[in-house]
Formats: sequence, C-alpha cells, structure tokens
Amino acid sequence: MRNYCGLRRPVTQSVRDAVQEDFPEITLIGDADLRRQTIEAWSHSLCCSNFMRITDLPPEGNPGAPVLRRGTQADHLRGVVRLAVRMADEMTNSYPEARIDRDILLAGAVCHDVGKPFEFDPANRERWRADASATGQPTFRHSVFGMHVCLLVGLPDEVAHIALGHSMEGQFIGVSTECMIVRQADHCWWFLAGAVGLLTPESTAVLSPMLRARATQMR
Repeated sequence: MRNYCGLRRPVTQSVRDAVQEDFPEITLIGDADLRRQTIEAWSHSLCCSNFMRITDLPPEGNPGAPVLRRGTQADHLRGVVRLAVRMADEMTNSYPEARIDRDILLAGAVCHDVGKPFEFDPANRERWRADASATGQPTFRHSVFGMHVCLLVGLPDEVAHIALGHSMEGQFIGVSTECMIVRQADHCWWFLAGAVGLLTPESTAVLSPMLRARATQMR
C-alpha cells in the first residue's frame, strides 16, 4: 500500500512563475502572504501530479463532464474569480451594509479547484479504474484534495473551507458567505457556458435537462 498524495517532483520557482503566468487574477489579492500562499497551493498541487502547469489541465468541471469545446482549465478558473468579484460588488454597491471579506473571497475563488491536478491526473485515474473496489473512484474528489492542499501550505481555514464547500460536498455543511459566492459563481459559470454553446453537446445534458444550448460557431 502507498500514499499517492505526495509530491512527485520538487516545487521550484519555475513552477510558481508558471502559476502566476497562467493565473494573473492572483494579483488581485491584496494581502501579500495570502497571495503567496495561493501560489504555493497551486504549485504544490501541480507537483503532486504529472501536470506541469495550470494550462495543461483539461477544460472540464469534473473528469468527462462538463467539457469546454476549447480552452484550458485556466479559462474556467479565471472566469470564476472575475464572476465572484462582480457578484460581490453588486451586493456591496447596492447594499453598503453587506460585509464580504474580499481577500478571502479572492483567495477562495483562486483555490476553489486547486485539487483538480490530483483528480484529473491520468496515472491516478488509471489506478482508480484498475481496481475501484480497493481505491475508490476517485479516492478523493478535487474538493477534498484541494482542502488538504490549502491547509498543508498554511492557507486560512476560511479558504480551505471554500475549496471543500464550492462543490457537492457543500451540500452537507453550512457554508460561509464567501464560500456561497464562489459556489454560485462556479456553478453559474458552467451553466452559462452550456447555455451559450461553449460545452460539448454530450456534456451539456449533464448540467440540466432543461437547458437548450445555443448553437455556436467555434473559432
């Protein structure tokens, strides 16, 4: 028996630099320590997989569905950050008494899918397929592994909570204000991508039987 969750290669500065290149919205985080920890979380997670950088990850919500017709995982991640910020700004601009921790929101949005390198890793997926009765399939979803990574690199519990609670695991816990915003931004992003025809036809049906996607001429 082995622990497959550890580093497969050292976390180097070149990995950190690639994270910042692929995910420029990280610079929106005001607190320098929090910003550094989000970079470290993504760098660590990538080095626990065979993916070299965020843009190597396939553009999928879960392995196999929903699937973008073009692009990479970075397109989804960056879009969720921008959408979460706009949602928060709508509430605070319209209702000044609304209190939202912007840096926690940003760090949580940046790290909401930080566990995907583990769940999407081809070697892990092959191992799980080979004997799911022993390993589970997957052993951990990206939300669970993401929480683990966040805590491992020293991110606040509030950010790790968002990594866990943004997905289906959030149905079984009370979610924070910032987690709810990221959760809605994440789900909204995929539903809108489906509605405007950016998803593969076979994966669009996974989102909702009500959805009638608009035909789109892809570039």
